[in-house]
Amino acid sequence: MMIRGRLLALLVMGMITTSGPVSMATAAETSLPADLQSMKMDLLTLNREITQLENELLFPSAETAVVVSVEAGSGVKIVDVNLLINDKSAGYHYYSDQEFAALSKGGMHRLYAGNIASGQHTLKATITGYEPNGKDFQRTVTYTFTKGPQRKVVEIKAGDNATRTQGDFRFREWDIQ
Repeated sequence: MMIRGRLLALLVMGMITTSGPVSMATAAETSLPADLQSMKMDLLTLNREITQLENELLFPSAETAVVVSVEAGSGVKIVDVNLLINDKSAGYHYYSDQEFAALSKGGMHRLYAGNIASGQHTLKATITGYEPNGKDFQRTVTYTFTKGPQRKVVEIKAGDNATRTQGDFRFREWDIQ
């Protein structure tokens, strides 16, 4: 589609000039009547808008990612995470010992990446794991965020609570240009 729009622009520019296809140097040197010059500018503007629209379709900015991380030095161990966005299944992952070791050293795991429309959304994660004292748990945490026109990243970060006896889950979000 992008090539077709540019070819159309070149074809019309060639028809505007006096004799078929013309090099850029001759087109710049030739003065066109005001109405044809206006058409040429409209055509260039249209071509620019078509290119911009194609880029938005090919590289949408509606992308949203949800990542999971663990606070360094935390005693919480995550076993698996089941993610729902707007009450629809969005992802599930079981963490091997090697994957959890990477998370506990500051790594992040992208649990979900996809396009979400602008507006308010609810993220619900059911997390299974072990508390710092070794007791197993399954906890569901909920977070509401607003998606704008930019790309959005939401982080679910596991850590200890103040007494270091239970796991605590915090959310952080940021927009990406």
